[in-house]
Amino acid sequence: MKQLLFLLLTPLYLFGQLNLKIDTDTILIGDQIKLSFECNAIEGELFPNFNDSIGPLEILTKSNIDSITSDSGLILRQNYTITAWDSGIYYIPSFKYGNEFKDSIPIYVNTIELSQNDELKDIKAPIHTPITFVEAGPYILGFIILLIAIFLIRYWLKNRTKKEIIPIKKEEIILPHEIALNKLEILNAQKLWQNGKVKEYYTTISEVIRTYIEEGIGTPAMEIPTKETIDHLHQQKIETNKLEELLMRSDLAKFAKSQPIEIENKESYKVAIDFINSTAKSVNENDVE
Repeated sequence: MKQLLFLLLTPLYLFGQLNLKIDTDTILIGDQIKLSFECNAIEGELFPNFNDSIGPLEILTKSNIDSITSDSGLILRQNYTITAWDSGIYYIPSFKYGNEFKDSIPIYVNTIELSQNDELKDIKAPIHTPITFVEAGPYILGFIILLIAIFLIRYWLKNRTKKEIIPIKKEEIILPHEIALNKLEILNAQKLWQNGKVKEYYTTISEVIRTYIEEGIGTPAMEIPTKETIDHLHQQKIETNKLEELLMRSDLAKFAKSQPIEIENKESYKVAIDFINSTAKSVNENDVE
């Protein structure tokens, strides 16, 4: 963005004053050459850009294009590190920037030559020296510590007090029909309808039956109309004649303030007990299968 702003605001020159500098023109194989391009920005001319190589020379690194302003306009600069992996003469190619032409630059890549007096010798083997106590001391100390640790572990395993194994009590599982029967037994002992609390009596019976239908039989029953509950039970081929009468009677007692007579109150309790007992057996048989 900085470079673009300079290009827009700074006067440009058609004569680029292109400078190309290298720190050396002679290297050994694999040595590096520092190369830098510097020029005045020219409108319509692209700054010299190289990706992987400059002619036959490989680019190892290159910097971003820097830009600075001067009295002569915007100056662009970029640095490269190049090398060659074989001996010979290589050339940084010539190129034209604006009206200025730069000749190619030769790079000499040499190998290390041996003189006739140099003699090739075998690689010397490592010199074997005796191991001193200072060198062996850490290993001896580590071995002693290991023996002590082994002894202590064996002593602890041999003399440790065996912990008393406390058996884990299995949580007693109470089946849905047992829960429902217990709640009905508690309801019967409260004698609600005998004390004029008919609505509470039928509200409790309805809640116990609907909860059992959902949790014990696996059929939706809570918060849905009685007819839908009966339809779901019909789909499972469960007898519902007396149950339907019980649920309808409960709905009337809860919502229409109906007052069933004594014989109906007793019958409702018996119908609830009989429905749970009759369906619990089939539900348990299906669970076993």
